[in-house]
Amino acid sequence: MTASRFCAGVLLWALGLHASLNSGEWITCHIHERAGVARTGECVTFGVPLPRAWHATKPTELLLRREDQAVPAQFEILSRWGSHPADTNAPAKWVLVSYLETLDARSVRAIRIEPGEGQTAPTSTLSITQAVGRIFVDTGPALFTLNTDSFNLIDQVVMSGRTLLEPLTASQAIRLLPMNGTNVVAPTASRQARSSRADIERKGPLYAVVKVVGSIPDYHGQPVLDFTARCHFYAGRSDVRLDFTVENNYPIVEGEWGQPLNVHDQGSTNSVYLGGLQLALKLASTPAPLHVEMENGLSVSEPTDTIRLYQDSSGGTNWDAYVGLVGWENNIDCAPRLQSFSTSPGFTITGIGSPVTGRRALGWIALRRTGDQGPRVQVAVRDFWQNFPKALEARTDGTVVADLFPNGHVFRHNLRVGEEKTHTLMFRFGLGAEEVGVADQCARAFQQPLLGQVEPAAMVQSGALGEVPVEDLKQWPLYERYVRVAFEPNPDFNPDVDDPSFGNTTLRETIERYNFFGWQDYGDVPLDYESFGPNQAGQMNLKYWFLYGFLVQYGRSGDPAWLDLALPAAWHLADIDYLHIPDEGPQHWAHGAYFGHSNHDEPGNINPNRNSNSPSDDLFFGVPDLLLAYCMTGETRFREVALEGLQAMRNQAEFIDFRNPVLYRERANLIFAMIEGYRHTGDTQWLELLRTIVRETADLSNKAWLDNPSSFRPAEDWQWLSSFQLSQILWTLGRYLDFCTEYGLPDDLGVANALTVYADFILRYFASEYQPGRLATWNALYFYEPHDPPYLEVNNWALVTSDALAYAYRYSGRTNYLAAAAKFYATGTADASWQDDPPVYLATKDLVNALNWGLVYMRASQPQSSWPPHPPRLLVLSHAADRTVLSWDDLGPEFRYAIEFTEDLLRGVWTPLNEGQLITSNTWIDTHPSIRSRFWRIRVER
Repeated sequence: MTASRFCAGVLLWALGLHASLNSGEWITCHIHERAGVARTGECVTFGVPLPRAWHATKPTELLLRREDQAVPAQFEILSRWGSHPADTNAPAKWVLVSYLETLDARSVRAIRIEPGEGQTAPTSTLSITQAVGRIFVDTGPALFTLNTDSFNLIDQVVMSGRTLLEPLTASQAIRLLPMNGTNVVAPTASRQARSSRADIERKGPLYAVVKVVGSIPDYHGQPVLDFTARCHFYAGRSDVRLDFTVENNYPIVEGEWGQPLNVHDQGSTNSVYLGGLQLALKLASTPAPLHVEMENGLSVSEPTDTIRLYQDSSGGTNWDAYVGLVGWENNIDCAPRLQSFSTSPGFTITGIGSPVTGRRALGWIALRRTGDQGPRVQVAVRDFWQNFPKALEARTDGTVVADLFPNGHVFRHNLRVGEEKTHTLMFRFGLGAEEVGVADQCARAFQQPLLGQVEPAAMVQSGALGEVPVEDLKQWPLYERYVRVAFEPNPDFNPDVDDPSFGNTTLRETIERYNFFGWQDYGDVPLDYESFGPNQAGQMNLKYWFLYGFLVQYGRSGDPAWLDLALPAAWHLADIDYLHIPDEGPQHWAHGAYFGHSNHDEPGNINPNRNSNSPSDDLFFGVPDLLLAYCMTGETRFREVALEGLQAMRNQAEFIDFRNPVLYRERANLIFAMIEGYRHTGDTQWLELLRTIVRETADLSNKAWLDNPSSFRPAEDWQWLSSFQLSQILWTLGRYLDFCTEYGLPDDLGVANALTVYADFILRYFASEYQPGRLATWNALYFYEPHDPPYLEVNNWALVTSDALAYAYRYSGRTNYLAAAAKFYATGTADASWQDDPPVYLATKDLVNALNWGLVYMRASQPQSSWPPHPPRLLVLSHAADRTVLSWDDLGPEFRYAIEFTEDLLRGVWTPLNEGQLITSNTWIDTHPSIRSRFWRIRVER
């Protein structure tokens, strides 16, 4: 298929002067303050995709402007076009932008990112120095000391020459409490303490991250759990963000065929019970008394007892949905889950006289020594009530404690082998008293930091999201209004026509209804299509790239409501849904594996988030999700876990015969993951496995079912071909061709041809027009007898087939594929769950299908004016009497260029250079007689 577009940019030469008129030379972003709290000097950090045409290969080649003034900013390249991040010659694809912003409450500020040199030096900077066993971070107002040999959170803080802390020992600062006298269940091996190690993970003048790893001993001093702590520091600030990840690194126990026996159920061998996990700091002692402030405007001077804020449940309407034994009726597997142990609807504050109660605590406490220059510290826990149970304590000796797993003797907190959990805390330091309400405002700001959001048109046109269109309610009303049932009711619902018994709810309301909160479930979505009660369900584990869909929808719409769902999902996915086993190389196929939901009708009580039919590559999602989350946020935890998963997928792939003529879903999962893994690492092992899978999938010589499926009989007499899984595979083959285009690789495996053959097969054997203008597929072709009769899949799985056919159209130019894709798209948007269903949220599975699919078709059916992402800048490199050297931005290997000139813009008669032949490079020499003026323009073809 060939399409072309004249670019708006026209370059002129006149009287020895030249200029260029360009569009798309900057990216507009908006900074949102959403918590109702004015900000001063807050560090905004977010990912920005750059057009390939910018050719920005170094952070110093980028500028940030606010109101046309250059602003000091820190840029970090996270990924690159057509190569990996370490290739400094490749243009940046995603950059992490960090800068300091001052913003009024509930306001929005526009900034822009543009190519250019001469970054403005910041007035406030931070510096990091290292010594034996210590790291010193100077942010300007505060000097922080980290003890890297014996990590105790923050060893010391100095402000205005005064020390604020009394350093605690490591075991005092990070204290594991036993649960009813024990921690580890029947340990099969003794553990050695992990060597304490510190790395500067991110270093810049405005924002830095120090990563520290170590072990957590039990009350006998024996190492039981490990931790990873990431300390975030900001220039001009006296607050620190701490991401504290607790890890169970005990080994798996192998059974027959190497199957792990102790990873699914809570309480299994080598799992660890936590009676509590307390993180503590202690204010420096002074003669002055202690003063405590906290939730609800409470303040206490000279407390005589420990003051404790304790969140026992989610505090929602359905906080007690799982209290007691829950599960399928009359099922012997009925069992409690974390939410089952809640006893009160919210939080309680004690130690202040009469207890104070409420529903949902913000989650902060502040201590200070009274006096003009008394040391002060405030501690807050992000998503405090959402991750219940939680507790904050102020003790009479000036110690402040965050208990991440409180009341373990009641809740029976259990970390299974390879299970991890990250909590994010703020420690804010100061001297002397501050105005009433400031601490509460700072806690609210911490719960909802400033949001940097890329303008959707720039996000999409950069090409970083692939074949994705900008949200367009006018062009795609059914699709756009349906996907937004993630957080708002569908205005298409008409109770006079649609069955009102289904209601018109949202995913966000469903999460509330099913009480998907607590440290194990928060961020996941309920398996509501297999519920075992009116508001009881197992965990879906964000199957089918749920997080990826959230992020893509955020990018194409710019609506922060998507990010509010995505960020908790990303942290849950990175922590809970993976089997984190730290070993080197593929020592075991389960190490680093993802638990995808498969075994149906499991309540997820005794094995929360670890479905008994996993892990396997057939159910392995999450790698592309976390890598995109990393690009959008810069959170290195997401990339770290994605690479764990990538290795596990490769290990598991050793057991798959890709020469099997019958195609199954694991190919799609692997292709998608290996593409993204190679993009982010450049490691050839991912490319080699990718090409092996694609080669065997594109090889049609052994797939006799393509010609006559009714007579095909494979060696195994149980095999069948799923239409949904086939469409998923074709969708990833399309993504593979996009990858080849980006990297300038030939289609030497014949993928484009295979796509057309498979597309023809779908239209001939799978597709059925169940009503005019709407196509659906039969669910399966069975290569054995007898078998159940096939049925039509009238639901939004049709969107997957629509995208598969759209890719066939994209790489063949055959319009019949696009026409068929339109009919599948119509089915997927009008009949999302079943024929003539109400246009409302019904289940998580239906929603995730729509989040990820239908987009390729929508993009393919748009006019080609949506590309190139940015018109290339056409420049004069040099000029002499008889020749002019022209240059322009190289948009990538898929584009070709035509240059035309005129000497009279008013007449508008343009003459092609190079005899009208397309140019493949990004330079051209125009030889000409002596001229007074000449104008050039560029046309792009693909």
